[in-house]
Amino acid sequence: MQTFTVDAPDISRAWLEACEQLAKLPGTRAFHTVVRIAQPLREDPQLRSELDRLRSARTAPLYPIDTVVNTLFPVGLAKTCQNHEELAERYQALYPRLRKVRRNAHGTYFGRLIAYPGAGKKPDPVDQIARVISRMDKLRTTAKWSAVYEAGTAHVLDSEEIAEEEPDSAEDTEAVVRAAALDTQPRDFPCLSHCSFQFDAATNSVHLAAYYRSHYMFDRAYGNYLALGHLCAWVAEQAGLKPGTLTVLAGSARLDCTKAELQRIQDAVAHPPLFRLNE
Repeated sequence: MQTFTVDAPDISRAWLEACEQLAKLPGTRAFHTVVRIAQPLREDPQLRSELDRLRSARTAPLYPIDTVVNTLFPVGLAKTCQNHEELAERYQALYPRLRKVRRNAHGTYFGRLIAYPGAGKKPDPVDQIARVISRMDKLRTTAKWSAVYEAGTAHVLDSEEIAEEEPDSAEDTEAVVRAAALDTQPRDFPCLSHCSFQFDAATNSVHLAAYYRSHYMFDRAYGNYLALGHLCAWVAEQAGLKPGTLTVLAGSARLDCTKAELQRIQDAVAHPPLFRLNE
């Protein structure tokens, strides 16, 4: 099986190293890949600028990276909100309009995270991010360690009580994206299956691990990494913690750009301009 692991200090370097790893592999595809980013909001402006330019220069232009980001976390809207409750309320008010856009026909990731479909005796949608924030806040303010539910072994509507475990166990809470009863299309929304948040008492921070069933590196991965960084930072801020490390696992990762496009990005990083007009 072709696979790789990347450990990098920022999003730009992590994304580029993952692309370079894929470029070396037959078929430019790998399985069960791991990309770990120490500072998931830090970017290289030269790489980002060149990536944006190449995406827009295609015969069929790709969505701007900021558009990809906002399907998973509405950065601009969050900046104008005082807390998560306000953000969720305002986003859900906008959601019917967002769903009319063709690419959002099946919904958005953030929409699913704050309104996971109810089931059975609990038909109301669940704001999973609100639950994550609440649980992280409890972990921060108590000496107890907890493990909550795992995707695949429990439903997000299961008991909201935090089960106590041994002090040495990891504290975690998950937000599920995929709803088995709704998401029956094999190649469509959602590629992101779930997010797992861990409280690190040693650093008073929140780490985030996300699992994608597939990742197209040029089309989506950069924007997804950045969006997950913003999501982690939002949860941390709302829980009174610091954002930690982002780890992204992909069942399948593909390099969906040409060698020339990848080379242009490598050149932009290796040979930045000597002078910048805005500095």
